[in-house]
Amino acid sequence: MTLKLQSATQCQAPRGLGKMTSVIIDREIGDWRRFNNRRQIASYTGLCPSEYSSGGTRPQSCVTKHGNPRLRAALVELA
Repeated sequence: MTLKLQSATQCQAPRGLGKMTSVIIDREIGDWRRFNNRRQIASYTGLCPSEYSSGGTRPQSCVTKHGNPRLRAALVELA
């Protein structure tokens, strides 16, 4: 039973997500329930595009890099 559970867990994990990266993400996020949607998670990691609104235009630029640097580094390495 344990072997089946381990293999099922490994199949569901994205490629490249090892134990160390998994631990880093888990420790840096803490309680996932504090985020209501994926945009809040992206904002917390600093991996969301910056926006410079002026009048009717809303151009988006590169990632903001605000947020948790350790978590952002782990996610960038995972990608």
